Amino acid sequence: MKKIIILLLVVFFITGCDVRTNITINKDLSVSEEVRMTGTSNFFANYYKDLPITIVNDMLNTGNRKEMLTNNGYKYEINQDERYPAVVAMKNYTSVSDFTEHTIFKNQYFTNFETITKDNLITIKADGFKMYDQDPEYYEIEKSSINIRVPYIVTENNADSYDASTNTYTWNIDLETKDKEINLTFDKNKIYVYNLIMYISILVLIIIGIITGVIIRKLVVKSKKNNKIYD
Repeated sequence: MKKIIILLLVVFFITGCDVRTNITINKDLSVSEEVRMTGTSNFFANYYKDLPITIVNDMLNTGNRKEMLTNNGYKYEINQDERYPAVVAMKNYTSVSDFTEHTIFKNQYFTNFETITKDNLITIKADGFKMYDQDPEYYEIEKSSINIRVPYIVTENNADSYDASTNTYTWNIDLETKDKEINLTFDKNKIYVYNLIMYISILVLIIIGIITGVIIRKLVVKSKKNNKIYD
């Protein structure tokens, strides 16, 4: 298992690896995992400015990396939608615990990665982040982000940022914050609903208030003019 993790991480044989993980928990508690692996902007700018896609293709096709992904149930593709190309690995799991137990990327990130279930509460917990900076001549993860999207109400979390429209929690980790922990607890009996109607209602009320204010101001100005004429 450790060999698999290391070989996957060195898709680029570089220092300055940028890894982004998107974890989507579905209403049936199944999980979709997407891991995006590329070099940092500094890496491409300094070393491979003119041919980043060539480098990514060569590294993916070297050795048996494709076989490792396929044999472990991952689909993969090279994504060129963003500024720099990336290898994107994807896999689905039957449950949250199935994900934390069997993702082959878990040891890439954390020494401990687990799911804790207590009644209706489910907790995803992780600590002991691994930056692999003990051998800088070989490779290291320079930065990483973990995004967890949940369809349920989150009762506790320590995320760095939060997107209310998608109920997505984000942790950003680099060499300076490698001691960071992930802790997210949600209630599987309470569906999260983004209250878009409330925000639209507030906006409508603000617009109505502005229009009403303008009308009142015009009426006041007109009334003053009329009074001036009669004077």
